[in-house]
Formats: sequence, C-alpha cells, structure tokens
Amino acid sequence: MVIHEEILGGATLSVIRCARAVAARGWRIGFWVPRPSEVFDHLTAAGHEVAGAPRPLAYSREALRVPPGARARLFATPGYLRRFAGHLRRSRAALVHANSRTTIAELGAARVLGRRAIFHLHEVVPSGRKGVVAARAVRRLAHEVVAASEATARSWSIHGWSPRVVYEGVEIPPSAPPLPARSPLVVGSVGRIARRKGMDVFVEAAAIAAERGLDVAFEIVGAPTDPLDAAWAKGVLARARALGIRHRPDDDVWQALRRWDVFVLASRTDPFPISMLEAMASGRPVIGTRVDGIAEQVTPDAGLLVDPEDPAAVADAIAALATLPPERRAELGVAARRRAQRFSIERQADGLDAAYRAAMLR
Repeated sequence: MVIHEEILGGATLSVIRCARAVAARGWRIGFWVPRPSEVFDHLTAAGHEVAGAPRPLAYSREALRVPPGARARLFATPGYLRRFAGHLRRSRAALVHANSRTTIAELGAARVLGRRAIFHLHEVVPSGRKGVVAARAVRRLAHEVVAASEATARSWSIHGWSPRVVYEGVEIPPSAPPLPARSPLVVGSVGRIARRKGMDVFVEAAAIAAERGLDVAFEIVGAPTDPLDAAWAKGVLARARALGIRHRPDDDVWQALRRWDVFVLASRTDPFPISMLEAMASGRPVIGTRVDGIAEQVTPDAGLLVDPEDPAAVADAIAALATLPPERRAELGVAARRRAQRFSIERQADGLDAAYRAAMLR
C-alpha cells in the first residue's frame, strides 16, 4: 500500500483501518509511506510492515513551491523513485495498491517493474481536458481502479468505462452514546481547516445562529494541515475564536462525538468523508452538504442535506434540529447509526480483496 501523505488524513486512515481485515483474506500487506512522518510512526507503533523515504513529489505549481521548493523537489524525485523501485524488488511485492491520485508516479514505477497494480481514487477528477487526460492515464496504468464512492467513480468515467466502487468503511461501536436533553445544544464539525472542507461556511453558520439567538454551542476538531490553505485557515480560525467557537487541533473523534448533539460537515467537495460515517455510527443526527459522496451517505431519515456555499442554509438546518423534541433527534440518530452499518470495514475489505484478485488475474 503506497501512502501519499505525511499526516493521518481520511484517505490514508481509510486503507490503514481495513488493512488487517484485508490481510485476513489471505494477503501479506506492507506499506510504503513518506518518512519521517506521522503516518510512518503510527504504522510502526501498530506493528505493520512499513518502509519509506522523504517524498518530494508535487503535481501543481503551488505544491512545488512548498518548502524545500520546486528546484529541490524536482532534483530529488528521480532518487525517490529509485528508492521506491528498490523497495519493491527487495520486498518482492506482487501487487501495488496506489492510494489516491497523487501516487500516480509510484503507480507508473510499479508498472515499469512489471507489478500488478490497483489505483485507489479518493478524489473527484477535475473537469475539462485535464480530467479527461487524467482518466485516460489512470485507465492505462492500473490493472484495476477503485473509487471511494459512486460520485468519485462517475467523475473518472470515460468512454463507457468506470472504476469499481468500494465504499470507505468505518468501525461501528457496539453501542451509541446517549443524546441527553440539554442546553445549549452542542454542534460540532471534524476535518482539516481547508477550503474544500468548508470550515469557513461552518463558522459563518455559527455567526448566523448567534445573531438569531439560538441556544447552540459550536466546536471544531481539526488542524490547518494543508500548506496551500495556511493563510486562509489562519483567518478562519481567528474568526472562530472571535465568535467563541471552541477549537481543538487534535482530539479523539469518538470522544468528541460523545460531547456533541449534532454533527455538521459543510464541505465544498468531499468524495466520501469518514468523519460523516463516524458521526452517524455514533448515533448523531447529521447535517451535510449535497455534494459528491455525502449525498450517498446521508438519507432523509438520518439527517439533513443542504446546498454547498450556503451558511444560512446550514444555520437553518441547525435551527430545525435544535427545535425538535429530544426524542425526535434521538430517532434521527438511531436511523443514522443504522445507515452507517452499511459501510462497515468488513464490507470495504471484501471490496478491496475482490479488486486485488481481479488485478492479479489481468
């Protein structure tokens, strides 16, 4: 499994969490990750087979400029790919699972070495010519292509071909923490402080709720880990502090969900967010934007969907849930938990196992 990021983001957690379940189906799994990194340390502590190297790869002008800079990144790339190729030879890996579209260079190296390969897409492809070129490259390089949601698969479809869908999975707690009747109602959100996650929309919805006099408290769990959004995120967090929104850069998500009565995810784009599934598995009524995979997760009986880029609509949805009797919010939470059970880690592992076996036969 080739991991692209240094931190434990959603796409990375998705495959890490189901790795042991996939291994139980007859595979020996090792990881290649950026090193040093949080991901490398996490996998090592968990006892996984893991190797890696500093990863200089970047695929946009903005990303190339991130330290150590474009010149250093481009100069280091051939050496990085040689180290990756050497690892494949030493480990005698038969199959490479390239996780996320930004592992396309490692996917190409694996194919040059004659390895079977699957490409696991957690992103919606850009529209236009750039997207068409990317879809053609993916189809040509990978023996099997896996998409995290129907929305993701549709975006990569080309000339009648489409990736197979393997939904992300989530651990289902044996029971859901209760939803007590309390005041104020606590509304929370989890995710990177990044434009695509719409954290600014969540913050402005909180401002509107305060103007309306709603008895609601707001919390955010997430860090500004995207270097391309660093300045923007700083402004969003400053606005959140001014509004009295509680912010924790890092927290145990399951514990945070126990404190909350409603979960909100105001993403601009989100292929299939694990945080939404975690909230639903915890029996929390949810509010999400009607985009990408969120619309596949949230059904009308389990939560509310609103249009993206609309803080007033998010505030309206929060007000609607806040004014419900506590027992009705609890019913929504039960339905959300029931819906989340369709997206188990075991089901995800079955899907990846099927993709692996299909790739080995091609």
